[in-house]
Amino acid sequence: MSLDISVWVPDEDAYAGRGGVENPPDTSTGVGAENFRHLIWGSAAARSLGATFLPQLADITEENRGQLEISPGRLDAFEQECRLLERNVDFLSAETIRDRDRILHYLANMNSAIHRAKAVGGGVIIW
Repeated sequence: MSLDISVWVPDEDAYAGRGGVENPPDTSTGVGAENFRHLIWGSAAARSLGATFLPQLADITEENRGQLEISPGRLDAFEQECRLLERNVDFLSAETIRDRDRILHYLANMNSAIHRAKAVGGGVIIW
């Protein structure tokens, strides 16, 4: 399994109050292998940098069911977290022993989804 990011819009009539938004052709939505929950996004290194959104992927609870849902009003803060991790990718890569370019690729996919979500007044979900 792998982690993917999707864009959604608020929709009272849809499942969980949100409707999925179709991705443009050739859009990459992968944000890591399943083990990235713990190895990268929920790592001590990511947390030490001040990440608070992505570490929630490692903190699987009954409420979040392993998903990370970012509402439209929190997209700016999530985008800032992604930028923080990008700026510190060498540290994150060294501490987690994972390829920096791979990490950057997944962060780029997150940023792309954030921009698509902002364009439609929606949010993102990683699952």
